[in-house]
Amino acid sequence: MCIRSMTSKLCGVSDIRIVLQYPASTRRMALTQTIQILLPEFQGFLVLISRIGGLLAALPVLSGRTVPAKVKLALVLTLGVLLAPLVRLPVVPYDPVVLAAGLVSEMVIGLAIGLAVRLFFGALELAGELIGVQMGFGVVQLFDPTTAEQTPIIGQYFTLLATLLFLSLNGHLLLVATIISSYESIPAFGASVPGEMGEAILRLSQNMFILGLKLAAPVLVIILLINILLALLGRAVSQINVFVLSFPVTIAGGLAVMSLSAPFVTELLVREIERLQFTIDELLRALGHG
Repeated sequence: MCIRSMTSKLCGVSDIRIVLQYPASTRRMALTQTIQILLPEFQGFLVLISRIGGLLAALPVLSGRTVPAKVKLALVLTLGVLLAPLVRLPVVPYDPVVLAAGLVSEMVIGLAIGLAVRLFFGALELAGELIGVQMGFGVVQLFDPTTAEQTPIIGQYFTLLATLLFLSLNGHLLLVATIISSYESIPAFGASVPGEMGEAILRLSQNMFILGLKLAAPVLVIILLINILLALLGRAVSQINVFVLSFPVTIAGGLAVMSLSAPFVTELLVREIERLQFTIDELLRALGHG
C-alpha cells in the first residue's frame, strides 16, 4: 500500500519494485493470462472497426483525398470505441487465416452500406453532367478536391445541396445506427456474396439513373424547346448567328428553370434520403442470404 503523503510517481516506482520481486515464471504467467483475457476483446474490436472502415471508405466525402488518412483512422477508432458497448460480438476464432478472411467480409458489409450512399450521390453527378453539357457548361469544369478530378459546376451544386440535406436530416446518424443494426441481420463473419447481391446492385444502379434523369428532366426539356426555337429562328432569319446566340439563351433558360424547380428538387432529394434505410436493408439482406 502506498502512503497518502507519497507522490503518485513514488507510488508507481514502489509498485513496480513489488511486481519485480515475483519470480519471472509468475510474471510470465500473469502476462499470458492478461493477453488471453484481452485478446478476444481486441479481436472483436477489429471486427467492429473493419465494418466501420468499409463504410467510411465508400462514403463520397470521407473517401476523398481532402480528408487526411490520420483523420479517417481517428474517426474509425473513435466510432469503434463509442459503438463497442452497443454491439454484441461473438467469439472470434483465433486462426489467423479465418480471422483475416472474416475481417475482409466485414469490410465488404461496410462497403455495401456505403454503396447505397455512393449511388445516391452518383445520381446527382449524373444529373449535373447532363444539365451542364446541355447548358453549354461542358467545357466549364471545376476541380473537385474530393475526387481530384474535373467535375461539372452543376454537378457540384447538386452534390453540395444533397450533402446539406443529408446532414440536416441526420443521415450521418442513420449510418451509425445502421452499423449497429447490421449485426442483427448479418452477424460477424456471416456475410457472403450470393447471386442476389448482383441483382440488388443492378436495381440500385437502375434507380440511380432514374433519379438522375428526374433531377435533370425539367432543364433538359426547356433546353430542348429553346434549341428548337433557335433552329426555327435561324431558318427564318438567316442573318442571325444562332450558334453565338444559343449560349446565353440556353444558360439563362437553364438557370431560370433550376431556380423554379428548386422546391421540386429539394422534395425529391428528401424522399430519396429517407429511402436510404430501405436501400441499405436491401443490400444487407442480399449479403445475408448466402
